[in-house]
Amino acid sequence: MMDRSITEGVDCISSMPDVILHHILSFIPIGLAIRSSTLSKRWRHVWCETPRLDFRGYHPMATARDINQTLISYKAPKITSFHLCVIVWVPKLEPQINNWIEFAVSRNVEQLFLSFGCRVNHATYRFLNSFFNSSSLQNLHVDFITGIPGCTVSWKSLRSLTLGHCFQSLDDVLSGCPVLETLTLGYCGGVHSLDLSKSPTLTILKINRRLYCWPTPGSIEIVAPHLRYLDLLNTHETCTLVDVSSLTKAKLDIRIQGDPYRYHYYSDDVKADFLRLENMLLKMLAQLRNVELLTLETTFLQIISVAELRGVSFPMLKVQTLTLHTKIARSVTPGITRLLQSSPTLKKLIVYATEPKSIEDRDLDEYLDSQGMNLDQCWRPKCDGFPTSSNLRFKDATWYLKLVASFIEWLLKNVKTLETLVVVFEYLSCSDDATWFEELLRMLPTLSNNNNVSIVLRRG
Repeated sequence: MMDRSITEGVDCISSMPDVILHHILSFIPIGLAIRSSTLSKRWRHVWCETPRLDFRGYHPMATARDINQTLISYKAPKITSFHLCVIVWVPKLEPQINNWIEFAVSRNVEQLFLSFGCRVNHATYRFLNSFFNSSSLQNLHVDFITGIPGCTVSWKSLRSLTLGHCFQSLDDVLSGCPVLETLTLGYCGGVHSLDLSKSPTLTILKINRRLYCWPTPGSIEIVAPHLRYLDLLNTHETCTLVDVSSLTKAKLDIRIQGDPYRYHYYSDDVKADFLRLENMLLKMLAQLRNVELLTLETTFLQIISVAELRGVSFPMLKVQTLTLHTKIARSVTPGITRLLQSSPTLKKLIVYATEPKSIEDRDLDEYLDSQGMNLDQCWRPKCDGFPTSSNLRFKDATWYLKLVASFIEWLLKNVKTLETLVVVFEYLSCSDDATWFEELLRMLPTLSNNNNVSIVLRRG
């Protein structure tokens, strides 16, 4: 039987306590929350005490007055979350932006998200001292911090810090964050040495050293003996892991600059770049030897494949769960083979089979040729007939079925202690044709025959 309050048109939501209504309004931008005031007298002032203010998407010239009026009418003594996104930076708005941030800090804001768009003048803009002395801040996400703070940083409650851009050393900032647990860095051209040895609570580090940034990020050394998880999206610039002895989980995605990742010419500089990348990645693996959960991307696998073909020695790993995001192609198989053989305690292997942008096969061949290696002799014994990247395109479902089946069988031949193999197929050229995957599922019992490995197949 239908509820009488519904049939009689009773407004059940309006009868709820203010604290519940505030919670409901906290999930929408403040502009929409304010519009609720037109619903009835009951709603007229409810938005004024919602604990979350979200100004994302406001055009500064059109709405600076609206933001000011909103803050004048706002009555809540405490702000749990404050989002400010300025799409187009206008220099004359700097004082007002400072006032808005000051307002949030004065209301003991806990989560502060600041985005100022791409036209902000990083060289001249400075945050107020009160910004660096907020004792209530727990989560801070900001586009940039430039210049030495005009005061001592004191973020005593800060647990998560995200910097979109960083143009200077972070020592002064980190020294004022005694309980920081997570640090996320975007473009960090000014950070060449990241010493986290004096941050014992900092256990998660994520770095996205973005491609196509100017000036280029340059090299960086990381000292983080307390770190438990490292997520590194790096360009081809040198990254040295000096001390990450407590790491248990790591994700490494090394990318090559180019268009897209293709060198426009081949020179001695490029040859030296390959050698440097080989050396860097193998040193990284040595530093990650105690990691239990390891994730690697295609370009990383290609570079260590070249190292394997050249006979370079690999460190032994203690990884128990290995995740690979890779194409099923010739250029990655030598590296995958060596990784599996160097992981005697591996229990679970997860493979995301995809077709990502990566180093072109011709670049790898040119490099190997420059080292005096016979291409046919070095690739053929290591690759078991897997195709080059260019041969992956425009194939039918039957061809993919044979390729995937042989890939799974090849993986099983190279593992000894594996208990579970998970293969996820995503963004393949034949992904619109489901017949090959259905047939693969029917073939699964034969693929795992005489093998104790549990095999799971999924489509992404």
